[in-house]
Amino acid sequence: MENNDISENKFAEGLTDEEMEFLSSSTEIGKAWEDIISFGIKAYSAEVDDIKELYPEFQGKTLKQLNDDEDFQQALKEHRAKYPALPKNSEISDVIETLHSIIPETFYITNNRLSNEITKDFANKGNKELAVINSNKKGEIVTYNSLTYEGKDISITGRYEFTAYDRAIHNAVCTLYAAGNDILTPAMVYRAVNGMSENEKVSPQAMEAVKNSLDKSRFMRLKVDYTDEAKARNINVDKAEIDSNLLEARVITVEAGGNKVDAYKIHATPVLYQYSQRTKQIISIPLGLLDTKEATRNTEEIISIKEYLIRRIEIMKREKCMEDKILYDTIFDEIGIIIKSQKQRDRMRGYIKSLLSLWITRDKYIKDFKEYKDGKITKGIEIFY
Repeated sequence: MENNDISENKFAEGLTDEEMEFLSSSTEIGKAWEDIISFGIKAYSAEVDDIKELYPEFQGKTLKQLNDDEDFQQALKEHRAKYPALPKNSEISDVIETLHSIIPETFYITNNRLSNEITKDFANKGNKELAVINSNKKGEIVTYNSLTYEGKDISITGRYEFTAYDRAIHNAVCTLYAAGNDILTPAMVYRAVNGMSENEKVSPQAMEAVKNSLDKSRFMRLKVDYTDEAKARNINVDKAEIDSNLLEARVITVEAGGNKVDAYKIHATPVLYQYSQRTKQIISIPLGLLDTKEATRNTEEIISIKEYLIRRIEIMKREKCMEDKILYDTIFDEIGIIIKSQKQRDRMRGYIKSLLSLWITRDKYIKDFKEYKDGKITKGIEIFY
């Protein structure tokens, strides 16, 4: 390429000033041309945006600076090797992937201290210490954790906290990913979290709630130093750290059932699942246990209640020292429900009892339950398993 003035070139149409400067640079044009031929400059620029989204240390740098950055070039090489499809903002073509979903038989719930505490006023609160092991032999072992929301340019509805509903949705993503799905639609995620069949319809409102949750996870960055915990659990490492978004994914278009729909391409194992898997703190249950439409409808509150009850029951079964009683107030606090009236409280109690009754009669998951009182006030439920 002898002439570096590309202003008349067909690639120059619609380019930004930065992109024009990048291509017009005599020192960069040779190195850049392979990317122009392969992707087009607009697609290349969008690919750079994808990598900046994954690796914040590259943010704020120009295309010219990144082209001379060896660490960025290595990240670009690895990104292309793993994800050869065009980046999410590409204007080159309307590339569509065909969706091939794998239906899981088992639902996974991350069950370490972080997963259980992350819904409790955790986001944007700085570094938090969590005691994960406390024994006479090993003493108190702590991890260091922070969760920050970095999606300033992304609009989501509702709370910026990572809620109990977000955790349930995240566990559904982990479940689908573990089954072999690296492309997920909101409908797939909703069906998984509710134990639904592939053919059951999902309402637009339900899919929008799932999408909102997934987008929130895509832009929440989690940092964890669990080096001491890993060593205490006899994991052979010098360091054990996490620095990643809760969900490393980008939005793509797929063809499903003859329709074009938005989907999420998962770039890496979700970090909460990876962490729980490494420390062997994962609950697994039959997916069908979450199919509770016989008992009650699936609202965000009910989805959160189901997962909390299952987690408590599983811990009861595994750890005999665990209390077999669960306070209603604890359930409400854990899933973020603010009880404003006795009528609302009674309605929520009814939902909980309907779920437990179904798990007795249909699934034989527990043997029985009963409410217990403090004087004349109904306080909670006692589980018999």
